[in-house]
Parts: sequence; C-alpha cells; structure tokens
Amino acid sequence: MTTDTSDVKSALTEGLTELHLPTVKRVYEEAARLAERETLSYERYLLNLVTRETHDRQQKRIQRLLRQSRIPAEKALSNFNLKRLPPKVALLTKSLIEGDVLDRRDNVLAFGNPDPATFCTSLLRH
Repeated sequence: MTTDTSDVKSALTEGLTELHLPTVKRVYEEAARLAERETLSYERYLLNLVTRETHDRQQKRIQRLLRQSRIPAEKALSNFNLKRLPPKVALLTKSLIEGDVLDRRDNVLAFGNPDPATFCTSLLRH
C-alpha cells in the first residue's frame, strides 16, 4: 500500500512540475488533509487548489510588473504632499486617487516626462 501511495505522489509531483503548477505542487497534500477533515467535495478541494494557484500567480505577476516598471518604492501616494500642488490640480488629483474617474468612466490624459519617477506613474501604480 505504501509503494502505491508513494508512486501516486511521485507521479503527481512530476505531473504538476510538467504543468508548471508550483503552488498546487506545494500545497496539495495539506489541502487534501484539510478536505478530509472538513469532508469537502472533490470540487471544493480542487477549487481550493486552483484558487491558491491563481492567487499566487497574480501576486507574482504584480511583483514582476512592479520590478519591470522601475518605479522607486519611495514614490507612493502615501508620501506625496498634495499641498505642493495648486488648488485646482490638488482637487483633480484627489479625484484620481479616490477613483471617481473610474465610476464616471472619464478619460484621463497625462502629460509630461515619461520618467518612471514622475507622480503620474506613481499614481498609476496604486
């Protein structure tokens, strides 16, 4: 029986490696034990694995895109001083930060140097 179990684990690990599913490969045993304890259906167990894989891939993609953008970490909205801007620009900037333009489906045009350290790039990062 143990040989059969180890063969299954070995084949499963190889298959998950070939399919490039690192998160599923890392957590499937833990998720299976949890599914047994909570008597989850096969679909729930599979959904748990797929959700974790999807979440990890999304986080890795975000980190990769942030690295590629070369936006300095210190350039964040939390560090930006709105008081330095003229009142009208500060009001428009607040509207951008709050996301009102998305609700209204307004177009946003950004002008200026395309340097990654500019405020507009920092704004888009958040």
